[in-house]
Amino acid sequence: MSDTPVSIPDPADAVASSASTEPGSIPALDPGILTDTSIPAMDLELRDSISIRLSSQAGDGTIDVKVADDWMSATATFMPPRDDGRPLSRDMVVEMLHRIGVTSCLLMDVIDDSVMECNLDRHYIRDRIIAEGVIPEEIVPEHVNLESRFAPRERMASSETIKVDFRELASQPIVKKGEVLGHLIPASAGRAGCDLQGRELVPARSHKENWAAGAKVIIENGELRAEVDGLLVRANFQLSVEEVFLVKAGVDYHTGHIMFPGDVIIEGKVSDGFKVWSGGSIVCKTTLDAFDINAKKDLVCQQGIIGRKNGQVKVGGNLAAKFIENCRVACRGDIHVLSAIMGAKVFSLGNIDLGDKGVIMGGETWAVHGLKAARLGNQARQRTLVHVGIDFTVQQRLDQANLRLRQLAFRSQQIDAHVSTHPEVDGASLHRQVDKLVEETRTSINELLLKLDGDDSAIIEVRGEIWPGTIIDICRVEISVDQLLKGCRFRLDKVAGRILVERLAGGEGDKKAAKAAVGASGAKGAPAAKGAPAPANGKAPASPQAKPPVPPAASPRK
Repeated sequence: MSDTPVSIPDPADAVASSASTEPGSIPALDPGILTDTSIPAMDLELRDSISIRLSSQAGDGTIDVKVADDWMSATATFMPPRDDGRPLSRDMVVEMLHRIGVTSCLLMDVIDDSVMECNLDRHYIRDRIIAEGVIPEEIVPEHVNLESRFAPRERMASSETIKVDFRELASQPIVKKGEVLGHLIPASAGRAGCDLQGRELVPARSHKENWAAGAKVIIENGELRAEVDGLLVRANFQLSVEEVFLVKAGVDYHTGHIMFPGDVIIEGKVSDGFKVWSGGSIVCKTTLDAFDINAKKDLVCQQGIIGRKNGQVKVGGNLAAKFIENCRVACRGDIHVLSAIMGAKVFSLGNIDLGDKGVIMGGETWAVHGLKAARLGNQARQRTLVHVGIDFTVQQRLDQANLRLRQLAFRSQQIDAHVSTHPEVDGASLHRQVDKLVEETRTSINELLLKLDGDDSAIIEVRGEIWPGTIIDICRVEISVDQLLKGCRFRLDKVAGRILVERLAGGEGDKKAAKAAVGASGAKGAPAAKGAPAPANGKAPASPQAKPPVPPAASPRK
């Protein structure tokens, strides 16, 4: 604070001067400092701040005091005496504070230290707090503080994030069993405060959001915990956990990706690019636009499934849908489709049932225990592959093993090329390492081949047309349909190693065409002689009899 007096904001400037001439006496304040406000100092309004100087004869120590406008603090600037001037004293400071109305909450230790330091060291001490009011502590009722991730708030992306995928910022909090949701904070009675004039300040009452424990939420050791895995619901200041996630408006940027440990019911649309993962079952009441759907149990789509880009659907239980189109579906249970499977890759470890009206057009369909449909293929001769009796999971592992063999063969060629230009390299050692990996891979392939055929009694039953372009595969024995067939059942003759085509009772089957197709089957394109035993390698043995001609209805796949 400068040596010039600072004005009182209202009503006028004030300067206190000492008129005392007696040695050791306390300088008196000039009444003119209050001018028109010459009322007792205690009656000053709290909104007025006071800045006042205790001045004496030239060379004496002095102080400037400033009182905050809320009368909760007072600061002072201590100015040391010069030459033979009188030093400051504790009583002098206290008397001055009392005269301007500061009668409470004085920091006597600070005043004593400041006076001594100023007098002995002879330097200015600026803006030191010499009085400080007591702030009242608010009255707080008993309440629950939610964990930060469960507190209601607007979704925000980090300012440090360059690229934000708002689909990842789910607004629906998922909790695990036993997870802490909030902490119970006990009530606090508060404490009254006091300003520099000694007036009591009544504590305010705090208004806290008090969250109560609802369904599937327990209070344990002062904490609110989830009793089950599920969706945390915050409604009417009550916390509850739902084991079924009902998505009424659909899955979009409002919900983010759905990753829920229980059942999920979707009443709206699933927007493109959003994941729906469930630890239970998924029920979708509209057409499911599949980008990444994963249900640990069942999947029920009342209107069907349409794939988006590389859309994939994984189901741990059974799947029921009106139709499946342009996506990849893998199911551990049975698949029931009412209308059609079109241009999709569908895999099932159970049965695939399309009823009396369902059709399969294009794509590739795998079912371990058999398939029933009303029609296969279409008039456009669209390539339609149907595999039954084969475990597709083993087939995928077998494909990976074969790919590894090709990679190892290419690696062997690279070693030869490198050794030819670098004779110092031990090519034999590298080849031994590759040979070891090749042997391990071939052993794995042989083991997988033994597990590949999951059900050699599986059948394919079609009550309507089987159009040309359809390929039937039962336990790696195939036939290719070249002429329209109707109402047929396809099954494997394990003894002959061929596919038998039988007319369905009451169906539309063409008996002659069905009989002709019997002789057109073989293991992966090799036709077996009629009546010959099935060879181990799937190829037909030589027969002294002439080969039967290939019928026009179905021919062996090349």
